[in-house]
Amino acid sequence: MMNELTKDEMRDMINYEISKAYPKMLADERRITSYNYHLYSDLLSFVLSEFLSKKSLDYQFKVCCVDKKILNYIGRSMSLNLRSSSSPYWNQIRKQSYNYRGVYLAETDDAYVTGQYDEIEIIEDANYNCMLIQLEKLDFYHKPLLTDYYLNQMTYQQLNKKYNISLNHLKKAIDKGIEIIRTECKKAQNI
Repeated sequence: MMNELTKDEMRDMINYEISKAYPKMLADERRITSYNYHLYSDLLSFVLSEFLSKKSLDYQFKVCCVDKKILNYIGRSMSLNLRSSSSPYWNQIRKQSYNYRGVYLAETDDAYVTGQYDEIEIIEDANYNCMLIQLEKLDFYHKPLLTDYYLNQMTYQQLNKKYNISLNHLKKAIDKGIEIIRTECKKAQNI
């Protein structure tokens, strides 16, 4: 079917599919950026412009019209671009909004950098089991970080080399993952 259509007809069909899916994409953008929507409200337009300008017309047609996966593609792209410190969105938009004030005090702490904390004795109980269950339910960003840090006992330096994420962002992401697990376990205990 792609061979029978002209480029203009393909562009029209792509535009139609994007227009049809646009309200859902806007809702996804709000969900992905959550309470920081006012800071990252340009995420959808950035991802769409990257898709339309950097991908070939045949690929755009395949994603939009043949596979009908434009919502999945744009949603995943928005999520990855927002969370990744090596994404084009980070380099072109988000990086400029950060205030560079030098080294944070936490980064000068040897235990923070090397990850050499006192050994923790694990006592398996209902809380531990809940933690393991909630760990499996975590999103693709927090799950591997928490698994490697706590279960595989990797240091921040090792995580930094493996994922190419700054030490400060690693600490924040691991703390956020722990907070998500705590919240979900508290909800499960209250039911």
